[in-house]
Amino acid sequence: MFEQLDEPQEKPQVSIAMTLGILAAYLVGAFGGFCLFIILSDRPFGIQIANAITYTYFAFWYVFFPTRGLLDKYSLRDKTVQRQIPRLFAIHCAFLISIFFGQTVWFEMKPRLPNSWLTGWTLYAWVIIFFVVVLFFTQVLISRGILRRSLKRESE
Repeated sequence: MFEQLDEPQEKPQVSIAMTLGILAAYLVGAFGGFCLFIILSDRPFGIQIANAITYTYFAFWYVFFPTRGLLDKYSLRDKTVQRQIPRLFAIHCAFLISIFFGQTVWFEMKPRLPNSWLTGWTLYAWVIIFFVVVLFFTQVLISRGILRRSLKRESE
């Protein structure tokens, strides 16, 4: 056990091709999400639906592919990862429900808020963005932790 502590950990390497592919996927997702928000913004629950689709798209990429600071990648072909998919899906659904519920409550509060909160990029918009971003990265870190631990247990 102590021998393992003395050995330096080898960091996973990410190729330039993979980096460019992931960048392209992020750009496609950002553009697609932007279009979804424009198309669905006037419909009932349109913002929440567009947010759920965009959130799911980016959560998939952040959980399974390397990102800045999180260089581990998890192959969907790996049997250990496949066994964790139902658990990850349940966690994702719980986060989506909390975001959907939070946004619905927040949007219902909108008519009761002072006008200064609702003009431009004000506190109202920043609270929604902050809420979704915090939940997003919490889900990503929880899901990656589950995959890391399951792969570590499997390799022992």
